[in-house]
Amino acid sequence: MVMDYINKRIEEASSNSKLDYPEWVSKKNLSFRAWEYVEQLRREKALYIRRHSKVTDFSAKKAYQIKGSEVARGLGISRTSLNNTSSFSPHFKKYLSKVNAELAASKDERLEKAKRINSRGPIKSNKNQIVLANAKLKRRVDELEAQKTEEIVRLAFDQLALPIKRKLGID
Repeated sequence: MVMDYINKRIEEASSNSKLDYPEWVSKKNLSFRAWEYVEQLRREKALYIRRHSKVTDFSAKKAYQIKGSEVARGLGISRTSLNNTSSFSPHFKKYLSKVNAELAASKDERLEKAKRINSRGPIKSNKNQIVLANAKLKRRVDELEAQKTEEIVRLAFDQLALPIKRKLGID
């Protein structure tokens, strides 16, 4: 029964992992491997973008952009044949520029989101919230101290001898 569940999950995962690739991609030439490698790099760069939020993290374009030479080096072919001389080169360059535009937009969106959030390190509240909470806590401490003082005075009066209570007019 457990094995059936596991096999079913494996089949679902394998069917989900089969991506629909563009029409210019063919398994007969390097276009499929190049497209697959770009998709892998896209996931890595997107993960980098999600995990970083400072402007200095993106000072080098290689952190969030994919270059044709990087793909060619990863596939072990020349950059010229991948980007210029192959039959799929115009389509590949167009696809790569589209991917880079998406990654750049994602980076810009991430930086804008980081700008809107005023980070104070591990402190999650802003100053106004902290001031209000502090004032509320001080009022509560004063109430508790007053209550405690009242109890102490009552206890002290309760422990007084009866003749002293009468002289003080408490009884």
